[in-house]
Amino acid sequence: MKKLLAVALLAAMMLSLCVPALADVYKDAGFIKKIPMKPKYTEEVENKGTVEMVTYTAHQYVKEDGDEEFELEKDLYVYLPYGYSPDKEYNVLYLFHGAGEDERYWLSEERMGKPTCAVLDRMMDKGEMEPTIVVAPTSNRGRVPGTEAVHHQYSDNNPANQPGGSENDVPQPAWRTPYWMEVRYDIIPLIETKYATFTHGDVSDESLKATRAHRGVAGFSMGSANTETVMQHCLDVFAYIGNYSMGNNRQEFFDAMASEEFKDLPILFWYHGEGSEDFALQGHLDFCAAILEKMSDRVVDGENYAYVEFKGGTHAYNCWLPHMYNCLRVFFKQ
Repeated sequence: MKKLLAVALLAAMMLSLCVPALADVYKDAGFIKKIPMKPKYTEEVENKGTVEMVTYTAHQYVKEDGDEEFELEKDLYVYLPYGYSPDKEYNVLYLFHGAGEDERYWLSEERMGKPTCAVLDRMMDKGEMEPTIVVAPTSNRGRVPGTEAVHHQYSDNNPANQPGGSENDVPQPAWRTPYWMEVRYDIIPLIETKYATFTHGDVSDESLKATRAHRGVAGFSMGSANTETVMQHCLDVFAYIGNYSMGNNRQEFFDAMASEEFKDLPILFWYHGEGSEDFALQGHLDFCAAILEKMSDRVVDGENYAYVEFKGGTHAYNCWLPHMYNCLRVFFKQ
């Protein structure tokens, strides 16, 4: 009995030491609380990071009888902070786009890359974020190698969400592999062997699980839904989560969080961002309420959880950019 009491006392002491640290991260977060963002956040700095496009193969992990065997060739964009060195260790944020967009959205100058990178450069320059690689993949389009076929991949969460087709589209259904499998088995190994991360090139399950505190996932709209699905299957390799402009209150998600595999895994920070005029607001609020009720032993507002709502904000980039900023103010601080 004395031994049990001693163990319980030690656990309580460790918890008491841990909680203030989490609370301090939240207290000192320096979140943007209203929009529009002040111009200073996107002012260029002298020390700029770089953006690379990487092409990779997405494998077909799930097929049905009669499905044609093929792979997809896809692109993603990678932001490397100023001074990136293969001899250092970097955290990684996997950042998802919404419906109708693709890998270019966050980091390519064809879309929103210039202001996004300006924010990242400034944050790194001022020491407001930890050294972090940002990866922008796509859950949509891919090319069928050796053909002219362009495949528009369905989202895990809403099969109706796909960009406009073209005469080269692959007939549907043709690609059944859930996006979370592509993230876990294609994208993460690609990034964390090519670049300097805390895995040091070892992308075995054991290594990915051991380094989950150096990996985050976030996204807006459909990308937020994909973030939730990635959590549902890969919480063992992600400890930081960001949901912007969407939340799905699904029982299977909470069942996964309570499973033997995931129930003891800490969520180091979970950020939720919305706009008061966003059409996705109520669904996201319902999701947040369910989180705080069903996961109250693991998620505490003011410690490892935040909800930020921009007055007048809609389903738009001028909300998602400051939400990304807010995430990187607190991610990887533990």
